[in-house]
Amino acid sequence: MTRLAATDLSKSYAGVRVLHGVDFDVHGGEIHALLGENGAGKSTLIKILAGAVVPDGGGVVLDDRPLPLGDPLAVRRAGVSVVYQEFTLVPELTIAENVFLGRERGGLWLRRGGMRRDAQAVLDDLGVDVAADVAVRGLSVAHQQMVEIARALVSDAQVLVLDEPTATLSRVETDRLFAVLRRLRERGLAIIYISHRLEEIFALADRVTVLRDGRKVASAPAAGLDRPGLIRWMVGRDVSEEFPARPPLPAGGDVVLEARGLGAPPRFSHVSFSVRAGEIVGLAGLVGAGRTSTALALAGALASAGEVRVSGRPVRFASPADAIGHGVVYVTEDRKARGLFPLMGVDANITISCLSMFARAGVLSLGRERDAAAAAARHFDIRAASLQQPVATLSGGNQQKVLLARVMLRRPVVVVLDEPTRGVDVGARAEIYRLMNQLTSQGLAIVMISSDLPEVLGMADRVVVMREGRTTGELARADATPERVMALAS
Repeated sequence: MTRLAATDLSKSYAGVRVLHGVDFDVHGGEIHALLGENGAGKSTLIKILAGAVVPDGGGVVLDDRPLPLGDPLAVRRAGVSVVYQEFTLVPELTIAENVFLGRERGGLWLRRGGMRRDAQAVLDDLGVDVAADVAVRGLSVAHQQMVEIARALVSDAQVLVLDEPTATLSRVETDRLFAVLRRLRERGLAIIYISHRLEEIFALADRVTVLRDGRKVASAPAAGLDRPGLIRWMVGRDVSEEFPARPPLPAGGDVVLEARGLGAPPRFSHVSFSVRAGEIVGLAGLVGAGRTSTALALAGALASAGEVRVSGRPVRFASPADAIGHGVVYVTEDRKARGLFPLMGVDANITISCLSMFARAGVLSLGRERDAAAAAARHFDIRAASLQQPVATLSGGNQQKVLLARVMLRRPVVVVLDEPTRGVDVGARAEIYRLMNQLTSQGLAIVMISSDLPEVLGMADRVVVMREGRTTGELARADATPERVMALAS
């Protein structure tokens, strides 16, 4: 039976130790979950397993044969396939061409028909209703994730490593993926599964290993574990309230944002809802329901029909800057590609969208800008070595707090948060939820889009559900259950 084993792995970057003598193994016919907060060492460990990073000490063997360190192609050919959280697809190529990229079939002439058929068979097995000859650039984020998984499955992999594979998937797509992974486990594949969603671990994993600060702190069968114990291993303390209590909303609060018959066909149409000062309205639905497109229309980034009112006054935004000027700001779901400037410092990322606030007669005051960034970093508890530290080197939770600090400099009346805890560990999630409560207590209105149904139910005062581009219902917090939300969504 297949066995991948890493022994006494150590790794340092610029004198900072990120792995301390870590042992890890996974067997054929097993799904082994690898858990830990951002910065715990998970990414470094799987990059070593994939041959992308050379450890300072230790080694990796597959069926007692040493894997070549620092040679990803040789490792993949040996039978270890990794699906990273960040996509590695080529947008201009078709799905089939991406699936077989680097392992094309044929000699002088490529066997395009055969590759297309085999790629389509894998897509069908995954339940992805899309043709293998369409270009990747036109796919949704969820479908791109499934193409990454399909690419791993067409190879003769003995070990499959999945890094946050469901971060962009709906509940239905997640269930479909789980069914595929269980079938692969039954066929004898060894699977390493990384996720911040603990409910997935209990639903899927046979064994769990937890890293903290670069060290292995625990490894045990999943059947004997509970959620509080896993969180304690991961963060080194009790997180007693994963979703902090929401204070009751005062009766008759002012409506600060209202959409009436909002539409941008074919993305969405006939969307209507409102949000009051101090309220969190959750926008729920399956992937493709039109939630992000609705958010972009509200933020002036997508031309739309219908009516939008801010504080009772009809508005029509010509651009995101126009929406910001009226107090409506949007925080993207894709912070790395569309939210942050990765090589710039924390301070520059906080202030970059409102430099005019720190200028006099067209001359930027660096001192005022620096002071504002420092105050925002303290208020949002952004943890960095310095304000000049490149934002790309921060954890996912701190990157998300940088985005929140940036939009709050504008003193908005409404913030649209699109997947606010995507790729964020359980400890940082609790901090973001606390900040959301703090902001709404000051009168801010929040529209929260999330594919994580427990998050929607745990944080929203009301839940507005979308299906196929339309709002299909609204549930008060007391009435919102997973069953009722899914009935409206599907």
